[in-house]
Amino acid sequence: MTKCYLDSNFLAYWKNRGVPQYKETQRIVEQLQQNETLLYVSPLVIDEYIHAMMGEARVNKHYNPYEVAEKSLNDLLALPLLTIVPTPWDIPSQTQMLTFMKTYSLRPRDAYHLLTMQANDIDGFATFDTDFARVFAAKLLTKA
Repeated sequence: MTKCYLDSNFLAYWKNRGVPQYKETQRIVEQLQQNETLLYVSPLVIDEYIHAMMGEARVNKHYNPYEVAEKSLNDLLALPLLTIVPTPWDIPSQTQMLTFMKTYSLRPRDAYHLLTMQANDIDGFATFDTDFARVFAAKLLTKA
């Protein structure tokens, strides 16, 4: 795998030392960096990631969730070899998104992530989302 799309849940675990997945995400990011794997996110991933981090800040009664959001975003953007890729917006792509929903039993947001990966020739995916099981089984993506 030379390209890897980072899911928002993966990123949220990557920044949260208090969850069991923390060490695994650290190991995966380190391995991706050692292999010089190109990393990708989309604006949708950034939106979901910031939402998750601000929610975590509120639950933990952090005095300023916006500071948490800013630090989280800056940490993400500082990752070496990271590129922000667009989600396709053309009309045929929207139809393809619906096809992904039906074929792989995905929710709209997840289908947009798959559409984004396909449109940008990204074959790797770092996620803890079990909704992508059919996608991995079809070998459309490789799990990081």
